[in-house]
Amino acid sequence: MLSIKNISYWAWFFKGSGAKAGYKRIFNCWIWIHLIIGLLLSLLTDVNLEIAANTILLPLVGILVGLTFAWGGNAFILLQSEEIEELSNHHEGGFIEYVFVYQTAILIILITLILWGLAGLRIFDRLFPQNIYPLIYFVIKVFLFSCVSLTLRECWHVVKGTHWLLIIQKEIKKKNNKTAHMKE
Repeated sequence: MLSIKNISYWAWFFKGSGAKAGYKRIFNCWIWIHLIIGLLLSLLTDVNLEIAANTILLPLVGILVGLTFAWGGNAFILLQSEEIEELSNHHEGGFIEYVFVYQTAILIILITLILWGLAGLRIFDRLFPQNIYPLIYFVIKVFLFSCVSLTLRECWHVVKGTHWLLIIQKEIKKKNNKTAHMKE
């Protein structure tokens, strides 16, 4: 359990806050699906990383970043409500679980954006030319496409999590209103 003195994102990421460690939310059974998607996309696309980055993926990731920050903002407003604070008292990891889960989603999105930005700048094409290092280049391509798949999952989780918080908030309000009326 984290104490108030050592609450930090990285402590939560590697050790957890009473629930599972944060990295286990990324490296779970679904990581294989992302790797398979990355492998399939790498096999199906014959363009180099620079072209893939500049024509499709960087604009797409840019849209996803905007979408996620917008939904994340909504989530942070919901997290500040009394109802979600009440809910977090019943969660094994406590309130910081909710905050750091959203932060992890944003971190994944930003890492993907940076990696594809490097691809768009031809960094990987210069360091590991496809004609000289075909296996290394292919592994990098698989990794980058896997990151895109993971980013899509995290964007969906931000939206889904925000909706879940909204529904829970409404249900707790309804329950509290019934309880207040019964006391009257």
